[in-house]
Amino acid sequence: MGEFEAYLPYLLNILPVIPYLILLPVTVRRLRKPEQLTDYLAVFLLAALLVEITESANRLAILGLDAQTFLVYKQIFSTLIILLLAQMIRVSSIPLARRWPFWLALFWVVGLVYFKNLLVIFASWIGFIAWAIFLVQQAIRKAHMPILRNRMFYWVVILGLALTNDLMLFYFLDARYNLLRLGATALLSFMVLRSHLPDVRDLTRQFLIYLASALIIMLVYVGAFLATEQIFGALTGYSPLLAGAGVAVLISLIFAPLLGLVRNTFNRIFKLESYDPSQTLREYSTSISNILDLEKLATVAVGLIMEALEINKGLLFLIDPEIGENGQKIFRLSPIRGVGGLPSANVTFAADSPIARFFIEEHEALLQYDIDFAPAFMDGPVRERKWMSGLGIDVYVPVYSKGEWIGLLALGPKGSGSRYTEEDLNLLAAMASQTGVALENARLVENLRKLNNQIREAYSYLDKANHDLASLELTKSNFISIASHELRTPLTVARGYAEMLLEDPTLPEQVRGLVKGIHKSTLRQVEIMDSMFDIAQLDSRTIELHRQDVFLTEMAKSVAEELSKSLAERQQELVIDLPQLPAIKADPNTMRKLFYHLMINAIKFTPNHGKIKVLGKQLPPNNRDLPEGGVEITVSDSGVGVDKGLQEIIFTKFYQPGELLNRHSTGKTKFKGSGSGLGLALSRGIVNAHGGRIWVESDGYDEDTCPGSDFHVILPLRSQGESKTVRMGSAVKLKL
Repeated sequence: MGEFEAYLPYLLNILPVIPYLILLPVTVRRLRKPEQLTDYLAVFLLAALLVEITESANRLAILGLDAQTFLVYKQIFSTLIILLLAQMIRVSSIPLARRWPFWLALFWVVGLVYFKNLLVIFASWIGFIAWAIFLVQQAIRKAHMPILRNRMFYWVVILGLALTNDLMLFYFLDARYNLLRLGATALLSFMVLRSHLPDVRDLTRQFLIYLASALIIMLVYVGAFLATEQIFGALTGYSPLLAGAGVAVLISLIFAPLLGLVRNTFNRIFKLESYDPSQTLREYSTSISNILDLEKLATVAVGLIMEALEINKGLLFLIDPEIGENGQKIFRLSPIRGVGGLPSANVTFAADSPIARFFIEEHEALLQYDIDFAPAFMDGPVRERKWMSGLGIDVYVPVYSKGEWIGLLALGPKGSGSRYTEEDLNLLAAMASQTGVALENARLVENLRKLNNQIREAYSYLDKANHDLASLELTKSNFISIASHELRTPLTVARGYAEMLLEDPTLPEQVRGLVKGIHKSTLRQVEIMDSMFDIAQLDSRTIELHRQDVFLTEMAKSVAEELSKSLAERQQELVIDLPQLPAIKADPNTMRKLFYHLMINAIKFTPNHGKIKVLGKQLPPNNRDLPEGGVEITVSDSGVGVDKGLQEIIFTKFYQPGELLNRHSTGKTKFKGSGSGLGLALSRGIVNAHGGRIWVESDGYDEDTCPGSDFHVILPLRSQGESKTVRMGSAVKLKL
């Protein structure tokens, strides 16, 4: 026992050091950045630990410092501790606070140690205390977030404990231990190492509720017991024990109503709102379930939430994933409704930012306080954090649909000034889940509405384009009609005079050659004018068909004979492989033009030494378009072929493949030479006028392999309802 008493002073002096030795390693493991509270806490604990070690060593006569010197060092360390507390208050109350020049504080402390001037030390201590109190007061006054204001109340207690401890040590009492500083350190460590602190207002309310309930119950018990004693005490057999038991039973019966009455009274005093979560959620779901308009949905959803929780400000953002300029995924936030003012512009969040990752991965509400001060978000882009801090919002609740982040509810502070409770956040999460379904439906309807508007605009542009095209087509047709009429007369005169000169036997041979050239060119121009005239008649619905029996085999051979010279010039082979086909009722003039244009087209787009075939077969009757049967003529070539995407366009007027200026030639059969672009258009008009069909089949266009093309023509033996004379344009109009 004597040895224990001998070591007891040492144990008592070492005991205050132990809490710091426990807290310091825990804090060091949480270190991240210099501007975070954990770093300042580590320095604070280290300074307080040095103070305790120095004081314990001096009490045990290890250092041997005199009282005056020891007081100076205690004041210097206390000044440093107050300075650290002031900076921690600054960092914890100012979002994105600039890094504090810690070397300046060390320089100041070194100066205090060097000069050891008590007046300067005291003035520094007083100045830092005043600065810390000012920072707390300003933070409480300016804090719009209840959770931040609640944290500042903890700082009030910490500062009070530290200030009282220093006053007791330095100026008032001869205290041996820094117990109040130890209490301040414990509370400070709890506050820094814990993100969300218990609500001081709620703790105060709960304490007052139970204190008031206990006092009332005590008064009831005492009053009831005294009343029982006064009334029944004179009776024989009265037992105070039984009387107390009866009063206890009475109190147990009234305890629950009494506690509820006290709780409701203090809730009104603290302006604590109350609501039924299940009833609120049911009304919310019913109100938004059938809304398909995006703006109306946002208005109703935000309005109901603000009314239920008595919130002053609310926003709803749409989330749209996009690809940014650097090729990385981003999320664009677009506000669609708000109370309290909408942001001036949309903002984008990087997909790898801590804020976006939290919403995508955690699927939980996020407090603005966490964005400003929580270590997990300190590495986030400053642009995103500043934008969110400027909204004046307290909590962000993500909205999901099928697991995808599609919206964000941003809610401001409550009108009562209280913080969001766990019950509030759970209710908001449930509301956000209901909002996700309605928001997705509204977005689908909105997208459909936009698509319909785009289609409507496209139809409007298409109608205008069709009108312009029809006007252009009419202008072109008028030009063709006028040109074909006006040029035919002078060409006929030129042709007549050229033929008269050629019949003159006295014409010199040299002049005769020139006249033959004029005559040949005139015939070519007459042929072009005839085609233009036919097209003009086709457009104006005035060309007439004079039907009679036509034998296509003989007609094809006759046309081939006319083109024999062109075939010889191109060294091509033309094979007429037609059986004896039955006669069809058709116009022989237009049928000849049909064969002529198809064969000329084959010659023109088949290289030298190529081969052209004209095939045919009889078709049996069918109920669709050949009630009496028909014939099929196929003009095949070994030419360059036709591009699959152009196999319909080539039958339009004036279509020219490739570059017109580089290919244009007045020759009728030059390889790939461009003509008037009317041959195939006339061919289709002739076939359609006779109630038939024409199309082309080809594997594509290739000048190297020359896949060739097959032009198919189907003609009925007799058209339905045919008359002796049929207007070609009318037939074309019916087919088109």
